[in-house]
Amino acid sequence: MMIEKETEMIEKLAEEIEVSLDTDYQKRDLKERRAQLKNCLYDGSKKLKHSIPKGMRS
Repeated sequence: MMIEKETEMIEKLAEEIEVSLDTDYQKRDLKERRAQLKNCLYDGSKKLKHSIPKGMRS
């Protein structure tokens, strides 16, 4: 009886940990995507997001 309760508790805890690991990995992926996007939009001190190429300026 006691062993069955302990195994149930261990299984529940393992499932909770798996769910938390999934959310952690999703957060890391999101951070990595944001970092890549930021690197694309900013080049050193220059902000490329709003820059207009010389030929396109009026």
